[in-house]
Amino acid sequence: MKNLIIILTIAGTVTFCSNSRATITNASWSATGNPIVNASYGWNAGSDLLTMSGQQQFVPTDLAGQVQTDTVSDPTLFLGGSVNNDTSFAWTTYQVNVYMAVPFNFTGTPGVSNPSSDWYVGSVVQPSSPLLTGPYAGDYEGTLNFSDGTPLAIGDELDFNYAIHFAGSTDYAFTQEMIPNAVPEPSVLGLLAVSGPALAMLWRSKRKSA
Repeated sequence: MKNLIIILTIAGTVTFCSNSRATITNASWSATGNPIVNASYGWNAGSDLLTMSGQQQFVPTDLAGQVQTDTVSDPTLFLGGSVNNDTSFAWTTYQVNVYMAVPFNFTGTPGVSNPSSDWYVGSVVQPSSPLLTGPYAGDYEGTLNFSDGTPLAIGDELDFNYAIHFAGSTDYAFTQEMIPNAVPEPSVLGLLAVSGPALAMLWRSKRKSA
């Protein structure tokens, strides 16, 4: 976990010097309704790096972030997460949703530093227009999908990092939503393959009789 912070600090410093113009004066995390357990938060002003670590028991888990800047220009915030699998299942994918009231975009290259041999960034969905419904209606949503080669067992650690670029204010709020997933067991997939067509036929027959 400490190695992750060091690596991200170096990367954040290099990118900050070339891309960001506003100065981030402070950034912080706070717990929400489904918090990280035994959470530890960190802020490195020299590299604009906001970090979090802890045990993830809830699906999904949310964190509320706050950012203050000295101008309304375009800062880049670097984020590093380190979570231990404290759920009841092995993780095969991990989705990070970011919600923000102002337009933003993911910048640079998101990554996974542990377990580095298997996990990778499956896809990045940049935010477009504000959401129309749901608990984050009016916010912009961006999504990072992390995938695996070997499932992350219960008790193992996942370390990930990304950066967001935004503008328009000196005081920002955002939410990071973290959703681990598991691929169904082969027996479950087999059951769905057998029962799926039968259920579809039953549904169609009920519609006709109605």
